[in-house]
Amino acid sequence: MPTSRKTYSDEFKFQVVLETFMPGVTIEKVCRKHSLHSTQINQWRKIFKQNGHLVFSQSSVSRSKVKPNQDPKQLEEIIGDLTIENTILKKALSVWD
Repeated sequence: MPTSRKTYSDEFKFQVVLETFMPGVTIEKVCRKHSLHSTQINQWRKIFKQNGHLVFSQSSVSRSKVKPNQDPKQLEEIIGDLTIENTILKKALSVWD
């Protein structure tokens, strides 16, 4: 009987990857804790290392520049930047699924 593949949420993958970076925690411990294979965790870690820099992209910085009563044109520009960033992140995260 064929078995279907398990799918994990992005939040779960992120949590697992962060656990592997904690001092004193081995990948084997995380594998046992979450019933995962080390190959899967290593694949998630590789993706995290390749795309982690996107968290600090320029448009993330622009979010902190949003102030009350700001010019609507500037807000539209910020929304456009965030929409583009969101699209890029969705495409990068689709590799995980």
